[in-house]
Amino acid sequence: MKSQFLSRGMGKYTLVVTGLASILGFGDARADVRLDVTYTTYQLRGLSRAAIHEDLHRVATKDRDGLIEGEMKDDWDWKFRLAATDDSCQVSSDEITLKLNILLPAWKDEARADPALRAVWKTYFDELKAHEDGHKTIAVNAAERISKLTHGATAPGSCAALENSLNSAAKQIVKTAEDEQERLDANDSESSALE
Repeated sequence: MKSQFLSRGMGKYTLVVTGLASILGFGDARADVRLDVTYTTYQLRGLSRAAIHEDLHRVATKDRDGLIEGEMKDDWDWKFRLAATDDSCQVSSDEITLKLNILLPAWKDEARADPALRAVWKTYFDELKAHEDGHKTIAVNAAERISKLTHGATAPGSCAALENSLNSAAKQIVKTAEDEQERLDANDSESSALE
């Protein structure tokens, strides 16, 4: 999640999938997506909103857009085993792997703080985590779309042509997900409970 403080095109996808659906046959079963989620934290200290806010600006990663209070990074991998049959090709096995690393702050002084400040922190953290979970959902949904597209796919012609088509469509699904991620960040930009 990027923001100053707390805050941090389905059209093409539909066209690509619709075009492939008319060329490819899809198996009934769907391979599971291998999902690897890692949560990492950075430590914040302070016994007042101002102190936590100041520490946030001191320790959080920054980029050209400002402070990165929370972040989800994804790493995609997909592999297909293809089998030629007469004048067509079929995906005999596929493996879709999505690795996610979610970065969130941890408040080291929470146990020593007064209840009102803990309530403010809880609101801040819950909103930040919900935002990062939104990024996770977008990525997982995209991985499942890739899996559905590739599992058991068949097409007339060479296996190289099928592999190229599937790779192109999978890359388009990832691009569409990246666009959704950008929209989520743009829609969730707001000021922080820690200001």
